[in-house]
Amino acid sequence: MQNKNPKISVIMPVYNVEEYLKKAIESVTNQSFSNFELFLVDDGSTDNSGEICDTYAKTDKRIKVIHQKNSGAHNARNNALKLSSGEYVCFFDSDDYIDPNMLKEMYEIAKNYNSDLVVSGFNINTYYNENDFIVLKYTPCTKNSSQIEHFSNKELFRKYAYLNFDRNMFYPPWNKLYKLSYIYQNNITFPNTYRDDFPFVLNVIKDIENVTYVTKHYYNFIRKRTESETQKYVSNLYEKREEEHEEMMKLYKYWKLDNDSNSIEMISRRYIDRIIECIVNLFNGECKLTSIEKKQKIKLYLNTDNFNKSIILAKPKNLYLRIIYLILKFKNIEICYIMSQFINFVKRKNIKFFSVLKANR
Repeated sequence: MQNKNPKISVIMPVYNVEEYLKKAIESVTNQSFSNFELFLVDDGSTDNSGEICDTYAKTDKRIKVIHQKNSGAHNARNNALKLSSGEYVCFFDSDDYIDPNMLKEMYEIAKNYNSDLVVSGFNINTYYNENDFIVLKYTPCTKNSSQIEHFSNKELFRKYAYLNFDRNMFYPPWNKLYKLSYIYQNNITFPNTYRDDFPFVLNVIKDIENVTYVTKHYYNFIRKRTESETQKYVSNLYEKREEEHEEMMKLYKYWKLDNDSNSIEMISRRYIDRIIECIVNLFNGECKLTSIEKKQKIKLYLNTDNFNKSIILAKPKNLYLRIIYLILKFKNIEICYIMSQFINFVKRKNIKFFSVLKANR
């Protein structure tokens, strides 16, 4: 099967995921919607991932394989984006899988509403041992809990965007269908930065008008591999989170919503959540800092203008976060140190419990 004029371009970066890759590819090739092209971008894999891509391409002409030197997911996506010819484009990870009707139903929604962007719900499947996992469902906020909500007015979309930032809808790139002409016209690419997907999505929504939310959970994100990016120690995580916060503030200033109480509360709470993440990151097993150096880092994190402003404006959603926020407000470094050790212990020893806490923050 080959499509000369595909309706959808599917882009999938591939790097050392041979254990998961077949399921990811087949979740696309077995879609109820067949008019697509699938770019498998082998980013210099050192396992059999590249060979697996080539094998599938031999039997399905919709599949196009790009082999490149290892240069990151952002380059993989951008290189495929240059070659894409679909009316719409989507970006999937090569260790996840999608619902059999995702492309068909999201394409029909995009056409019905003339959407530049369709945003769907998704599942995060967190494995706490080899065979057992917990499914956490993330659902867009829609008016009156309707299945579909469309915005054709950019001011209204911006005013209520904070509700779907709160639902984690704008952080990943993979629960979305993008109009390719909109991406091209606005010269939007994935930047070379840590977790490149969030700044990409921010650039997409910056000037967008036609956005449609659909509450169905089409995408399944698999949180399993201990070597994945979300599990590693990141030495410059704090600096990256500060950059992200500034980008969020810039976006809301551009939207003229930097004085909107609901939006700023969301941004402030998001910032404090990221500071907690940065502190817990210091207790990752790969971190080689001494206890003194860790305490110095914690003190640094808790004594900035961003932190002082955000801790006042943020409103924690549940009891355990209220306790954490209270500890952070007092800025007692020793207590913060012990608290962070405990959070990291829970994260390592009871991933199921930790995932539920994280989802409800």
